[in-house]
Amino acid sequence: MQQKIICHLIAGFLGSGKTHLIQQLVSYKPVNERWVILVNEVGQQDYPMEQLKAHHVAVKTVLGGCLCCTAGMPFRVALNDMIKQHRPDRIFIEPAGAGHLDNIKTLLQGQFYQPIIRIAATQCLLNNKHLNDPSFTEHENYLQLIEQADALLVYAGEAVIKAKEVSKRYTKPLTVLQGNRQDAHLLIDSY
Repeated sequence: MQQKIICHLIAGFLGSGKTHLIQQLVSYKPVNERWVILVNEVGQQDYPMEQLKAHHVAVKTVLGGCLCCTAGMPFRVALNDMIKQHRPDRIFIEPAGAGHLDNIKTLLQGQFYQPIIRIAATQCLLNNKHLNDPSFTEHENYLQLIEQADALLVYAGEAVIKAKEVSKRYTKPLTVLQGNRQDAHLLIDSY
């Protein structure tokens, strides 16, 4: 029996650092694994396609709205194509900042994907700018991302104190990222 593909959902609002985090994880990718990344928005930082090809990582962008709503069918087509073409060991999904994590998880746990995909703990990346801006901390979609995530992430620095408060308020585990190999160990090796 073929082993299930591990699927990592890395959420966070636009500008939270999702792309940076995934690029960091790619730099520590085990040589024997095949990875694919499905991106649902074009953020402030693009993926370096040539560098990713060298690491045997394929990237596909799905535009047109939320993965579970307006871009639902294009997302499924892209996901199916990536699985068929690349036979990945891991899939990283970077949903739009206001993505509906519960709906995406429900889709991935449905009868078609359940036999082939195992969802890792859904992570929501927080950052200092968002945690100190009421237009985010009081925004329904921002709070929904936190609520629907299994765990929270924040890079070490001035945002840690506020992130700990959010973690406690929502009873979510918080991982403080250091920007090094230890982060990959915490997020990848445990699955």
